[in-house]
Amino acid sequence: MIRKLLTSLILVVLMASTAAAQELKPVGFFLKDSVKIGESVSYSLSYKDRKNRPVFFPDSLFDFSPFELLDKQYFDTQSDSINSIDSAVYHLATFEIDTVQRLSLPVFLYTGNDSLQLYSLMDSIILDQVVTQMPDSVSLAETSAFMPLSLDFNYPYWVIGLVVLGIIAIIVMVVWGKAIHKKIKLYRLNKQLIKFKELFDQEIDQLKSDTTKVKIESVLKFWKGYMEKLEKVPYTKLTTKEIVLVQKSSSLEETLKSIDKNIYSPIEVTALQNDFEFLKDYSEDRYNHVTEEIKNA
Repeated sequence: MIRKLLTSLILVVLMASTAAAQELKPVGFFLKDSVKIGESVSYSLSYKDRKNRPVFFPDSLFDFSPFELLDKQYFDTQSDSINSIDSAVYHLATFEIDTVQRLSLPVFLYTGNDSLQLYSLMDSIILDQVVTQMPDSVSLAETSAFMPLSLDFNYPYWVIGLVVLGIIAIIVMVVWGKAIHKKIKLYRLNKQLIKFKELFDQEIDQLKSDTTKVKIESVLKFWKGYMEKLEKVPYTKLTTKEIVLVQKSSSLEETLKSIDKNIYSPIEVTALQNDFEFLKDYSEDRYNHVTEEIKNA
């Protein structure tokens, strides 16, 4: 009885060993001999097995080290009456710097309660080194071509610049504010005098051909308008008597009364040219007086 049991056990072990020995290894290999860092390389994996037995290939969860999986292609099972062939192509990339890199991939046979891993023979591929040796010095190519660049607005520097300008402006106003104000005021008064003399000369010239009372009154009003801007006194609203009280000038009084006679009296017009030339000279004297007051203030 014991002999029969031993004989049966030996037969079972032998049958299991024979069945395991009959399992063929999958075939895996790279489809080219060399690859560059980061370049895609294809790896073919196929397995021939008994028909209708479940076979599983590695998927994206498998560790393909030293490679990284980029993509995969599975092909339909090819079968005859006895065997089936399953195959796949994996598109891989390596970022390692080893000169020779190797890979072996498994297939998984489903045996009911567990699965059996069968690995292909190790295949290798050579890393194509683009730079084989670093030179002692590098020769750089020069170019003078203009490359336009977009400029980002630098807000912090802009704010700092405004603050600095503000501080400078305050210092300038505190230290030189009065002097700057005087120069600006004197400049404007000079421009006004030049313009007044130019236009007033034209008005005086027109009196040679037009001595109507309306024209004489218009020229006098023009003079009063300039004096009003110069001395900040309402000349255009003042009578001759009131102007004389303000200026306290006997020569000005005589001139203005002479012009008034030509406006309001039926007597023939006389001495208009001389009267208005005096008003022009008087305006320039008052300009000099006003500017001296500003300079000495």
